[in-house]
Amino acid sequence: MKKYYGYAIASSELEDIQKVCVLCWGRLGDVLLRVPVIEALKQRFPQAAITAVVDPVGKKALENHPDIAEVVIFPRIKKPLLRYIISTIKNSTYLHAQKFDLCVNLYSGGSSPLITRLTGARIRLGFDHTKALRKANNLLVKTPGFCGQWTKALGTKLEPLGVTAKQIRCGSSFYCSEKADAYAEQTLPDMDAGYVAMNLAAGEIAKCWPVENFVRLADRIHADYGINIVVFTNPGMEQFSDEFRRLDTNNTHTVLPKISLDVDAAVLKRCHAVVTGDTSIMHLAFGVKCPSLILFTYTRPENVVPDDCPYISCFIEDTDNINECGKPSGSIELSVDFVYKKFAELLSSSKPS
Repeated sequence: MKKYYGYAIASSELEDIQKVCVLCWGRLGDVLLRVPVIEALKQRFPQAAITAVVDPVGKKALENHPDIAEVVIFPRIKKPLLRYIISTIKNSTYLHAQKFDLCVNLYSGGSSPLITRLTGARIRLGFDHTKALRKANNLLVKTPGFCGQWTKALGTKLEPLGVTAKQIRCGSSFYCSEKADAYAEQTLPDMDAGYVAMNLAAGEIAKCWPVENFVRLADRIHADYGINIVVFTNPGMEQFSDEFRRLDTNNTHTVLPKISLDVDAAVLKRCHAVVTGDTSIMHLAFGVKCPSLILFTYTRPENVVPDDCPYISCFIEDTDNINECGKPSGSIELSVDFVYKKFAELLSSSKPS
């Protein structure tokens, strides 16, 4: 097949796209910010069945999405080695047997070029920044810069298929199960006073605002607005919620137990707002359109700003910390007063008219 490079492929070659494979490995937040790209693919090829290939952590992000016909868990952890080899052979064989018309690599790194080739898809679409990607794909797109909105940047990969940047929505989508909604309704019954969720932890410590600041903010919101505060417990980072309990000496606020991603999302749907750092809960909140106050203590807002969710960023540039795009990163020096004022703005702007 002729190699294309950033140009629209002939429409005759796209007429019979019936089966699409999307390689979507990565952390939970990475998967959620790719959802609008998958949705744009489905809009472009409404007749196609889309299979998403994810790490185990990514399954919950996509399994209830109506645009995705199948989620394939394809672990990439290489220890123990024998199990990894057997799993890779099994999953690669399964994907090849599906006879995909189109494979879109939304991950790009690691073993994804090899798996792209092993799918045997008729059209294999990817970025061009490594030799492995150039060899694996027969439809190439020039790799964009990732100094702006990341979902838009990823969406440029679809341009040869006739999908423009304007058709790529920024944000995410998440669909809760009925069981999760029922749990959230039972757990958060006081909708008259309402709820504000707080997420304390993040995958990187640099993204974490001090827990004592969260407690002070929670006390102030509860005192001034009468709103109930619920705090997420993050698996593997329980020390943050434990510290919140310790500092909440009057036991005023509710710390939730460890719950599934599905239930996290259902809880967010019942909240007036969420206060969180730049982490997976942020993307989840965007997915269920929960008004979001995001504390950018290390990253920058423009990378993730959503189109369709009430949102305010708390961001102060740290001029001593310049990122790879030549811009100052966020500073952890966000005062409680500053964040509280931003919260008041969010609450005011997101009230139904």
